[in-house]
Amino acid sequence: MESEKIQNEQEPDYKTLLANAKLALKVEYKRSADAISQLQAIKIQLEQVQAENKTLRECSYEDVIKHFEVRTQAAEARALKTEVRQKFLEANGCKDDESFDTLWDSIKNQIQIQDGEVRIVASNGTPKFTLRGDMMTLKDFVQSLKEHPISGKFFIN
Repeated sequence: MESEKIQNEQEPDYKTLLANAKLALKVEYKRSADAISQLQAIKIQLEQVQAENKTLRECSYEDVIKHFEVRTQAAEARALKTEVRQKFLEANGCKDDESFDTLWDSIKNQIQIQDGEVRIVASNGTPKFTLRGDMMTLKDFVQSLKEHPISGKFFIN
């Protein structure tokens, strides 16, 4: 009997052990849920940072592209103005730089660079043609300006 009593005293209390195990599982589950929540928050932040980086990268590329497009357009405009001035000089010259600049301001919207070629266009944007039916070249355009009564005053007679 004594051995039974000692054995009964040494036997664990299963209800207490089960309650303690449940409590430990709840604590571990809460820790796990907190860790998952933190990981999800970090994942969301990481996705936001990656999206911002992508946007910044695209914006910086766009800014660089725009910068060089503007520089290219400015260079093309300067080259075109120089080419037109050269054609003016070939067509008996222009009175002076100031008169050329005045004339340039009035005609520059009729001269465009499209697809790498110079085009002479009317105010509505359609290409101008010569009397022969050919597309008007810069040289033809300058000659027509020389013969026009208003723009002809800018040329040396």
